[in-house]
Amino acid sequence: GKSTLINIVSGVVPADSGHFLVNGQEVWFGHHQSHWNPRLARVSGIDSVHQELSLSPHLSVAENLFLSSWPTRFGAMIDRKTLHREASRMLKEVGVGVDPRVPVLQLSLGEQQLVELAKALVGEPKLLILDEATSALDDDQVQSVFRAVSRLRERGGAVLFVSHRLNEVFGISDRVAVLKDGALVGTRKSAMTTEDELVQMMVGRRLQDLFPPKAGAGGETTPTASLRGLGLGKSLHDVSFDIYPGQILGIGGLQGQGQKELLRTLFGLGKHSGAVDGTGQGVKSPQDAIRQRIAYLPGDRKTEGLLLSQGVGFNISLAAVTGLSAGTLTVSRSREGALIARMVDRLRIKAASLQASVRRLSGGNQQKVVLAKWLATGPQLYLLDDPTRGIDVGTKREIYLLLRQLANDGAAIVVTSSDTMELVGLCDRIVVLFEGRIVKELQGNEVTEEKLVRASVTGAQQQEVSA
Repeated sequence: GKSTLINIVSGVVPADSGHFLVNGQEVWFGHHQSHWNPRLARVSGIDSVHQELSLSPHLSVAENLFLSSWPTRFGAMIDRKTLHREASRMLKEVGVGVDPRVPVLQLSLGEQQLVELAKALVGEPKLLILDEATSALDDDQVQSVFRAVSRLRERGGAVLFVSHRLNEVFGISDRVAVLKDGALVGTRKSAMTTEDELVQMMVGRRLQDLFPPKAGAGGETTPTASLRGLGLGKSLHDVSFDIYPGQILGIGGLQGQGQKELLRTLFGLGKHSGAVDGTGQGVKSPQDAIRQRIAYLPGDRKTEGLLLSQGVGFNISLAAVTGLSAGTLTVSRSREGALIARMVDRLRIKAASLQASVRRLSGGNQQKVVLAKWLATGPQLYLLDDPTRGIDVGTKREIYLLLRQLANDGAAIVVTSSDTMELVGLCDRIVVLFEGRIVKELQGNEVTEEKLVRASVTGAQQQEVSA
């Protein structure tokens, strides 16, 4: 219910009942919903930054920041000098060093997210809502957000910070409120609670109980895939390891060390050097990957994983459509319907109807639809890029259980994650990348947070070899 609550506060959705006070004045809904809307919310000092960007990609950074209030001269001409000076000041406020004159489309996803924050801060909001606004940021960028938020708070502003990264919640908040199934479970002072208590409030289980038991040691098996000397431009260098059925293999390291490029290459989205499965070619294209029963779940589900304007059922059957044919260029609607029903039931997808646009689903249910799309093809190898980013803890646990069940059934799973504890709690083995090279492989009792972080930060093996 977090997104619904935020939409009510920001005037996007009218409430059905209850009371809402803004600046001490009650705002009524129902028949009087026109008294509160997004324009009035902004005028009242409420602004939001969401996980989904709302920037105009072909306009410059400066033009985006002051889109509704460009400084002018002589009443009509845009004052470019003032525009760029003020834009530079706001960019410095959020710690992003980009030229305010460049188009937004030239920026990285993390830089665009910081520009979105700067845009919200332009009007000095009295209430700033950050809705999963840090999910695409690295640690340094998150600290930049925290500094900007702290300065706003010092000036008397209030901040509503929504995040599924509990370390961020504790790093910035004074109080924490937990919602579950649309109801308030409770509130706690951040200094007086723990991650374990919050997780118990969310899912009724302790933090360590989020992850299912790992696979045993097992005997020697034939690898599902073998990489030998894999290289990709400046991103990957001499990467070699085996991927085994029945195992969950983590690709660890700081963000931007080649993890995403590795998964995309294995799915046929990058022309590489070296060998995969004993050949120099490997998977030549995504179509080739699907034929070889390889599934790829991208890091950005909204732009690469889903057709947002299409229905739940359409998205689920999309990758399996060739197996549902009833003849040349036709699809068996009965077989398709049965497949969709099985996937919705297995993943417990919550949607108003199978025809409902996936755009309207929660982030967790959208990710379930992406998983269902691939489950329908019966893959033997899953490539998952940060599969629980921006998802509530309860749905995370459902996905963890599903991945372990798939591994127990014989699938090979490769996963990256921006959450260190997720890799440690979920994976049987972890290969750590540092600047596109493997620097450490952890297995069994070696899979600990300390060893993973040490290798990720220092490139441990490179230092040991040098020594």
